[in-house]
Amino acid sequence: MYSAGSTQSTWVDKCQKMLSEYLDTKRFVFPRFYFISDDELLSILGSSDPQAVQPFMLKLFDNCKEIQLNRTKLVTGMESDEGERYEFKEYQKTEGLAVEHWMTLVDKEMQSTLKKITKEAIFFYSKEERTSWVRKHLGMVAIVGTQVWWTWRVEDVFRKVREGNKYAMKQESSKQTDDLNNLIGLVRQDINNLDLSLIHI
Repeated sequence: MYSAGSTQSTWVDKCQKMLSEYLDTKRFVFPRFYFISDDELLSILGSSDPQAVQPFMLKLFDNCKEIQLNRTKLVTGMESDEGERYEFKEYQKTEGLAVEHWMTLVDKEMQSTLKKITKEAIFFYSKEERTSWVRKHLGMVAIVGTQVWWTWRVEDVFRKVREGNKYAMKQESSKQTDDLNNLIGLVRQDINNLDLSLIHI
């Protein structure tokens, strides 16, 4: 009886080792799968439906609640936990590809799209009214764009001071105060919860 039990235990250990090695091959291709458990990964691999990844998106991607899929099962964008959405510049196919491969493509397109969106936002910052610009863009994009322009404006103030403009610092302080007061005025208006959360960021 002991021998049979020992043999069975050895067989179970061998199967577990083989399963772990199989799952590691998937994680090697798409390392974000390390953020979820073996059981969760198995539930994804056990389905051919791209929707199978949805329950685990917040674990796989920071603050990404779900991927957006169209009727032809193309990944068209992402949605955050707060309800912010953005559309991919290039839709990504899921059919005919293993989940670890199309998720890798989604990951790369997410980064590519966000870089392009951020560059566009930074470009239009000085061409649009600031409160409208803030409400128009994703929260993280608005933060990056604001920081880029704030840094440039501060450096520009130092340049003006060196060139002899003794009022440059005071003028910039007044501009920054006006920007802040405009945001305060916007918060006091009747705006939706998503816009309110973006401004608070």
